[in-house]
Amino acid sequence: MTVDEIYLNIGQGMAGAIEESSWTKARLLIKVVGTGVVGYTGDYQIRETGHDMSVRKIPRDIRLWIRELHEITTEGGSNKWNRAVFTLLPDGKFDMEFIWDQELQDEIEKHARS
Repeated sequence: MTVDEIYLNIGQGMAGAIEESSWTKARLLIKVVGTGVVGYTGDYQIRETGHDMSVRKIPRDIRLWIRELHEITTEGGSNKWNRAVFTLLPDGKFDMEFIWDQELQDEIEKHARS
């Protein structure tokens, strides 16, 4: 799967999980730990009011898509990230922000040693 296909699948999965038709922005907050364990939560806005997204309504394959995206984008040790924010607008425009969270990495390494 290409990066563009992964982005499309993530966006479609998010849009399908929002039951309201008048949402103005949606976000998927992603965490990747260890060897590809994926966690995520989501929220969306209607006007200026925030609402939690029911991530149970997002296809379970999203974990595979995110894991594959992580593998592709960090290949060769470049562009390290363990958190990301996928922001989606109703017209299909999106933004993907990759974040390196050293505290998260330190916590993972601490638990791995104990």
